[in-house]
Amino acid sequence: MTKTTPLFFAAIALVSSGCFFATKSDFDKLQADIVGTRAGSNAADSVQRAYLIDVTRSVRALNDSIGAFSKKLNTMRTATESDLAAMKEDISQLQDMSGQSERQLRDMRAAVEERTSQAGAAPGGDSTSLGVGAAVTGPGPGQLLQAGRDQLLKGGNVSARSAFSELIAKYPKSDLVPEAMFYTAQAYAAERNADAADAVYASLITKYPSSPRVPTAMYKRALQMQASKKTAEAKRLFQEIIKRFPRSDEAALADERLQSIR
Repeated sequence: MTKTTPLFFAAIALVSSGCFFATKSDFDKLQADIVGTRAGSNAADSVQRAYLIDVTRSVRALNDSIGAFSKKLNTMRTATESDLAAMKEDISQLQDMSGQSERQLRDMRAAVEERTSQAGAAPGGDSTSLGVGAAVTGPGPGQLLQAGRDQLLKGGNVSARSAFSELIAKYPKSDLVPEAMFYTAQAYAAERNADAADAVYASLITKYPSSPRVPTAMYKRALQMQASKKTAEAKRLFQEIIKRFPRSDEAALADERLQSIR
């Protein structure tokens, strides 16, 4: 639509007012001014349209770039999640294999002790490994540990503790003593005797600081402290786990607990 300029209205007013004394050159000049003004307005409109077109193209290009980046980011995220899932699965399989190997070793040790005992020799190796000055008759430490674990799995907590206690008493220098202590605490925990379990865990941590069971015992203690509203003590123990055993599973669990405490 053609825009109406002020000069046009001026011309209309000049005619309407009865001022017919204007010359032809005045009208020509007025018409030229109108044409020039209209041309300038059209030029401004063209510049504005060109600017809007450029802005629109820039916005579209930016949106395309953002879309491509988002797609790439989603692809990377999916790949990372897949890699993490695969790593977790591999770790889980390794842990299962490790657990199976430990059970197999315990079973083999118990079987050797049983055969040795049946042959009339001292079970569990020489007198030094047994922690006594003379041969000891009866089940060896591997047999007692296996028997206690079997009872524990069946819910026989009292019988399990009895087997573990016999192992600790008869073979105090056996490398299976920390295991017996750990499962003794587990038996108490199964009976909801938290104080007794905590005491055994604490004794295990103090007497056998290099035992592989220490991180788990510390974590169990920290959980009990947190449940008992001893938040400060639990927090310190979680931090100690992370400091002493930074690559352990318990350290990762402890870190998650600390996040919830803060």
